[in-house]
Amino acid sequence: MPVYIPLAFGLESLYPPMSLSASQLRELYVRLADPCRFAEFRQLGEGQGARLAEGNNRHLTIGQDRFVFRDDFTQGAYETFEEDIHQIVIHLRELFKIPVLLHNKVLIRLLMPFQGEDNVVEYFHKTIMSNACQRLDRFERPTTGVGLKLVFPATPEHHSTFHLRIEPYFRDLKMFYLENNAQFFDPIVNFLDVKNYLNQSYEFVKEQAGPFILSLSSPS
Repeated sequence: MPVYIPLAFGLESLYPPMSLSASQLRELYVRLADPCRFAEFRQLGEGQGARLAEGNNRHLTIGQDRFVFRDDFTQGAYETFEEDIHQIVIHLRELFKIPVLLHNKVLIRLLMPFQGEDNVVEYFHKTIMSNACQRLDRFERPTTGVGLKLVFPATPEHHSTFHLRIEPYFRDLKMFYLENNAQFFDPIVNFLDVKNYLNQSYEFVKEQAGPFILSLSSPS
């Protein structure tokens, strides 16, 4: 099984438009500051929402019709992200009486070390770009990388879309960069069910995308 290094996690959830009072937003910060490690609170304008943050890379933005949580260049594990979301949705539901999450977007970014003798760019050239590489000279410019993007649309069985990117991680060419931008279209009344969307997005990268790209060097 491949090894994965967390890079970024995110969730954006839409709900029916509502008014946001300053007292409710401050109370949300009081509730989340300790369990979610938020040290900063800033209101965005009268009735516009607030931003709770820990430094520049980790923040929660509450708006009139959505909340967005991002943990970029994370030092935490996926389980920490999942627990943060658990705390966020519980207190949002209690304080703001949000009836339903209408639409949910999940972002998963992982790094996967490459154990081969080549770097990841060379691996892509040999496995999925071998024919194209013979013709790259027509561009009359060198390339520094190549990637793969796959779009998996919604189906009757899966009410979601997954936009998968597999690329070299250009800060370290011995790493694959794996990203899943997922959208889920079924509304959620029980907010704890959002965990299922997080898990589906994460497992898709971990259990399918990583093994898929490594399998390209194996005989079919």
